[in-house]
Amino acid sequence: MIKYRIFQKLIIMLAALLIPATLLFAYANHASENVVRESLERSASKQLEFTIQQMEQSLRQLETQTLLLVNDATIQRYASSLDFPEYLNHLLLRKTVEEKLILQSQAEPLIYRLTVYWPSIQEAISSTEGKIEFDGEELRTTPKNSWIVRKSEGRLTFHLLFTNPSIAAPDMNNIVSVVETTISSDYLQAVLQGLDASGNGKSFFYFPGAQPIASGAVDMQLFSTLSKENVFDGNVSAHPRLTVLDMEGVEYLVQSIPSPSLGGILVSYIKLDEFLNPLQQVNWLVNGSLFFLFIAGVAISYLFLRHFRLPFGYLVRKIESLGAGDYGSRATVKTNTEFDYLFERFNEMASRIQSLIENVYEEKVRTREAEFKHLQSQINPHFLYNCMFYIMSMANKSPNAVISMAKNLSRFYRYITRKAGMNTTLEDEIHLIESYLEVQSLRNKRLTYRIDMPSSMLELSVPTLLLQPIVENAVVHGLEKRRKAGRILIQGKESDDQYIIYIDDDGAGLSVEALQMLEERVRNNLQYSDEMGCGLSNVHHRLINRYGPDAGLSFSSNEWGGFRVTLRLSHKEQVNGNERLIGG
Repeated sequence: MIKYRIFQKLIIMLAALLIPATLLFAYANHASENVVRESLERSASKQLEFTIQQMEQSLRQLETQTLLLVNDATIQRYASSLDFPEYLNHLLLRKTVEEKLILQSQAEPLIYRLTVYWPSIQEAISSTEGKIEFDGEELRTTPKNSWIVRKSEGRLTFHLLFTNPSIAAPDMNNIVSVVETTISSDYLQAVLQGLDASGNGKSFFYFPGAQPIASGAVDMQLFSTLSKENVFDGNVSAHPRLTVLDMEGVEYLVQSIPSPSLGGILVSYIKLDEFLNPLQQVNWLVNGSLFFLFIAGVAISYLFLRHFRLPFGYLVRKIESLGAGDYGSRATVKTNTEFDYLFERFNEMASRIQSLIENVYEEKVRTREAEFKHLQSQINPHFLYNCMFYIMSMANKSPNAVISMAKNLSRFYRYITRKAGMNTTLEDEIHLIESYLEVQSLRNKRLTYRIDMPSSMLELSVPTLLLQPIVENAVVHGLEKRRKAGRILIQGKESDDQYIIYIDDDGAGLSVEALQMLEERVRNNLQYSDEMGCGLSNVHHRLINRYGPDAGLSFSSNEWGGFRVTLRLSHKEQVNGNERLIGG
């Protein structure tokens, strides 16, 4: 069966082109998306860390300045300035403290207000205009030495109180002074504004129980979703916490980091679609290109199948049909392609082959019939000549022998007349041999014969005059050349695929070299100088023509020292170039 390797290779090549390209583009798109995501994550993470570090560093500076201020000598003296003899010195010292606070707050933009409390004299001085009322109870209950968050007039403020000394008694009797540093949410908005300007998204500060602080508008739906997802809970790490949210088909990259000093959480969020959309557009373009390549590949495969594979397969089937013996096979399909030319040439070739085979077959039949007639024409005169010679030689010796000879000779010619065709049965051939040997036994009193033929073989269809030339050669060229010789044995045997007939005599026999030479001449149909080789060659080639190359004659010596001829007939008979079974 033919294998259509070109079509298979085309499909494999198309698959080898599209599958790796698809996988490569898919991997490239996935890798690009991951790179963008990772880049945004790293960028936002570093910005958050840098912003928190900068803010914490600024807060540390404020804490240092506040600590220096609470231990300032002027502020310490002011607590005992009422004990001075002159009240004017107290006022001058107060003015000095006010100027120092104003100068300190103006030098540090983060500071919204600086306030100094003296519990012992129940006074307070602030860097802002207006008089500050001293509230001892509030001052006593307010946490010290750490930042606290207060909500005032809808806004958040952040306060840091340091005392001198740093450890305060519950009633604050040991406290000389308290310095409070206050920063407003404006500072955090400025921080967020810088973060938003340098980053890729938006940010806000979250403090529990308060609205988010941002430099602009905050997406409250996202803020609510983040609260439900507990993004604001549990993050105490110094590194940003990453969260990816999908809200109504929009994917957000959210990072949060706590502020250790203020207790709030700095949150940054980025709409990933804004950065991934260009990649998605490229992905759609690539997918469209791959789909177009796939459609083009399918179209090319279909065209190849339609205009090459199918016509080629049709032509192959016609060739196989022609090879199987259907010489009338013709290609009748019209493709409107170059295959029409091939189909026309195939039809012409098939017509020529059919005509040639018919001519050769007819010539072969005529040749075989002529050969059969020629071989028989050689055998019949040869046998008649020998018989007439025997009658002449016996006429003077025994009239009864002449009568017996004439009787058996008449039977012979009656057989020839009745069996004028090419076929007879093996039983009729045996009767002919019996008549012939009876004639010979009249001439040679030593001649005895025995015929042992299975009954299953008697009805075999065989060529006429199949055994007579061989028996004649046994008598003439075997028995008559050896004194005291006179035995002839004819026996048959059936094997799996052949019928075998042995003809033995105890005559002179042949040497090994003579046997080989005789067999070579018989098989090659060479010219002979004696009648023996001619008769055997005729029978041999008649058997081959009828039963095929496995049939024919073979020669050997027998156990008597005489000559053995073995006839082999195949079970299958060659009839007009075909085979058919024969049987008895």
